[in-house]
Amino acid sequence: MSKPQAAGLALWSLGLILARSCALTAVAGLRAPLLGQSFNTVRERLRDTYREADAKCGSRRNALGLTNCWGPWRAWVLEGWSGR
Repeated sequence: MSKPQAAGLALWSLGLILARSCALTAVAGLRAPLLGQSFNTVRERLRDTYREADAKCGSRRNALGLTNCWGPWRAWVLEGWSGR
């Protein structure tokens, strides 16, 4: 996983926890003021995390290999889940 991909996944992960929601608009709306960026900028960064490489702008875009990160990420989320 590249550093930008890890940063995108971290942005999502922390946003899910802080917003107590998995909705794109909820996570972007919460994170934008904290990052000092516009809502649309944060929303697009979050969307780029799960978009295919061909759907992204730029010449060095890659798709996130879910087979490499899904299991460890899911285990990390469930480890901290309180079941409420």
